[in-house]
Amino acid sequence: TGSRTIVNYNEIGEMNLDEFCLAFEALNDSYGHRRLWCHFEGRIPETTIECMKYIRRNANVLISVEVEKPKREGLQELANEADVVFFSKSWAVSQGYSSAKDCLMSQAKLLPRTSHLFCTWGSDGAVACDPSRNEYVSLPAWRPENTSVVDTVGAGDTFIAGILYGFL
Repeated sequence: TGSRTIVNYNEIGEMNLDEFCLAFEALNDSYGHRRLWCHFEGRIPETTIECMKYIRRNANVLISVEVEKPKREGLQELANEADVVFFSKSWAVSQGYSSAKDCLMSQAKLLPRTSHLFCTWGSDGAVACDPSRNEYVSLPAWRPENTSVVDTVGAGDTFIAGILYGFL
């Protein structure tokens, strides 16, 4: 059918706010309270938003977040708290956007804190936005010659990792 499912099973529960705070404090101490960059997936928005607010109150930090799953409540609130936001095509389409640029133009107005916005659009590539300059850059997806896509699992994570690497 062309569909796929990833099953990840372990008995480790999701991190809660208290566990996050302890881990973050140890990390922050080990880096001498220098400016940090923390990236979040929008997995459990109600916990993630508390983690984001905690580090905003207690550290010099930049925050990025991935807004991906269409039916997950609370992702817009996570975007509101972040400096850099990565939107997926599936989330954007679920919100009524017809293109990556359409999504970013609308979100740039809703997210005054953000310095950069990105939206991937599958085989059509991605769009980046610098809201302070009202600049948009669109790049097509790269397709190596004489190859075919076998599986796109991890494509969004790889895109985000590349962007974060570029910033850092």
